[in-house]
Amino acid sequence: MHVALSGYFWGQPHTGSGQYTRHLWVALSSLVSRLPDKDKYRLSLLLPDMVAKTGGSNPKLALERSEGSKIQSLPSNEVKGPKSKIGKLLWEQWGGVQEARRQGAHLLHVPYLAAPLVKRMPLAVTAHDMIPWVVPGYSDSLAVRLYLALAAAGVKRADLVIADSEASRRDVIRVLKVPPTRVHTVYLGVDPPPDYTQEQLDEARVHFNLPHNYAFYLGGFDRRKNVPLLLRTWRAAFEQYAGDDAPALAIGGAIPQPGGVFPDVRSEAVRLGFGDNTNGPVRFLGRISDADKSLLMAAARIFIYPSAYEGFGLDPLEAMSNGCPVVSSSGGSLKEVVGDVGLLVAPNDERALCEAIVRAWSDHALRDRLSVQGKQRASQFTWQRTAQQTWDLYANVKRET
Repeated sequence: MHVALSGYFWGQPHTGSGQYTRHLWVALSSLVSRLPDKDKYRLSLLLPDMVAKTGGSNPKLALERSEGSKIQSLPSNEVKGPKSKIGKLLWEQWGGVQEARRQGAHLLHVPYLAAPLVKRMPLAVTAHDMIPWVVPGYSDSLAVRLYLALAAAGVKRADLVIADSEASRRDVIRVLKVPPTRVHTVYLGVDPPPDYTQEQLDEARVHFNLPHNYAFYLGGFDRRKNVPLLLRTWRAAFEQYAGDDAPALAIGGAIPQPGGVFPDVRSEAVRLGFGDNTNGPVRFLGRISDADKSLLMAAARIFIYPSAYEGFGLDPLEAMSNGCPVVSSSGGSLKEVVGDVGLLVAPNDERALCEAIVRAWSDHALRDRLSVQGKQRASQFTWQRTAQQTWDLYANVKRET
């Protein structure tokens, strides 16, 4: 069996699709190299030319190749590159499929929700979420609506739709009208974090100018993420505190310019009196590395995730793996991921979120319990398990086509 994986988002590791593509490729490569009769199996990672030039030259990529796996890419005159919307469309509708066929693949897996309108070979796609279809305001432009219509038509023809969660699976079936027998849930994984020393955690706090006790948020700034709601909730929860021991909220990530689906987070912070970004009760940390993200989660008193809708929820899962107690909404798949080892509130319920934050912040025994149980639950979500379940689904498609 020869599976081709589209690597369009390989060069964008900070996106959900990019993370998924990279983690899945590494885990599948490891799995294939250990299979009995491994010479009968092959993986190809298909990279558009510009992606191959930027991500394919990464030294880490060479380490991620394994026996039974092969990197392929298209020449530059066929696909223009990742920043071209026309190039992306050409890759999805024609380039990726043509290269997979040229390589003799039995199945093409597009690891995000797009598929060629004309089906030329067995096809699998991954539905990370259904945000543009189910969350108001995410498909306002005509160009986006046309692209979504094209994507939906292609996905309906896929032999296999892999959903990150049961919530996403239900949305795919309900909105795109894909037969339930073709939609399967495969949860994502999380890499086990290092065992940090207290010295490392203290150094992280000093580096980011954070007090010993702080809450942490990371996960994006578009409208559904509810960051303005989080700011209002933080003020309501801790406005009675003052001085050096006042609780601080650390917010990670580069804040985009307001407009469209992105609210004006900085103006809201100033309006609420959070203008002091150095020593105030709210600290905007800017873009942070994956290594620092894990450290900041491990050092935080609680992790807060008020998103109204998620297709999976990798950030709270990573926080749990680091032993950080999670306060989250139950929107989309978050109830599936966090389960009963975090404090969950209804989406957009500002009062309930405030009460949950105060409870988690104040109850030491509760935090200890959530920390231990969260790590145990997170350990069940592994990329090895994701790869094995995905490979089994590939094999089913191969048998049926």
